[in-house]
Formats: sequence, C-alpha cells, structure tokens
Amino acid sequence: MTLNLFRRYIIAVALLLAVACHVGPAEAWVNVTIINNRPHKLFVAFCWAGFDSEDDRRIGWYPVEPGQSRAINLGSAVSSLTMNEFGFYAMGTMNNGKKISWSGDLREVVIDPKNSFDGHPDDPIRGGQTVGFRQLKLKKVGDRNMDAVATLTFNP
Repeated sequence: MTLNLFRRYIIAVALLLAVACHVGPAEAWVNVTIINNRPHKLFVAFCWAGFDSEDDRRIGWYPVEPGQSRAINLGSAVSSLTMNEFGFYAMGTMNNGKKISWSGDLREVVIDPKNSFDGHPDDPIRGGQTVGFRQLKLKKVGDRNMDAVATLTFNP
C-alpha cells in the first residue's frame, strides 16, 4: 500500500514538472505611442518601477521627428508592477533655439542629456543631470489585462 502511494506521488510530481516546463512565463509588456505634432524633433525617455527598488528602470532616448509618430515596446516593463509608477521625460529644441522639456514630480531620475542611457534610475551617469519624470497613465489591455498601452501626444 505504501509503495503504491509513493508511486502515485512520484507520478504526480513528474506530471507537475512536465506541465511547468511547457508553460512559459507570462510576457507582459508596455507599449507607448508617441505622436509629435510639434515643428521640431523630440527626445523621450521612460522610467518605471519593478518588483522592488533594484528592478526599477530608466531608458532613453527615443527620437521622434516633427509630424511623425513612433511606437515603443518596452518588453521589460511589467505592466502589473508599474501601472502607477510609469513615467516619461521629454525634451527638444525649438526652431528658435529655445530648449523645451516636459517633466513632472513622479520621480527624480538621473539622465544623460546628450547620449542614450539605460539602467537603474538612481545610478550615476558621467555628465548626467537629475530631472523629474511625469506620470504616464497606462491602460490595461490583452486577454488577461496583463499588458498596457499609452499614447503621448505633443501639440504646439
């Protein structure tokens, strides 16, 4: 009797392991569409919260030409973790040479104002500066509401 119960246990564990090996991790993503209706080029950066502070991320720059739009898929941003802590910072130079930026008070993040960057929001960057990121509201989508989308529109 004990041997029969042990066999059932082994078969059940083997079956669970087989199922676990065939089921891949859920890949939740965040997709942001940037629409640039301004007469000058824009550069956009994003930051988001992770599972804990060590998983927080920042990434930039995504250039968008005047009158154009661009879809950005941030596959490493897990929408369920970052719904309320997803932000952006944008900057550009107007045709008259005046610098313009879109910032906010969601989070202070270290950025490189001239070069692309990626990493933790607090990591130092040579020549970097600290700026405030503005919250971007994400909308849940997908079969299980695991993914998220947002649209950023920059008008004159």
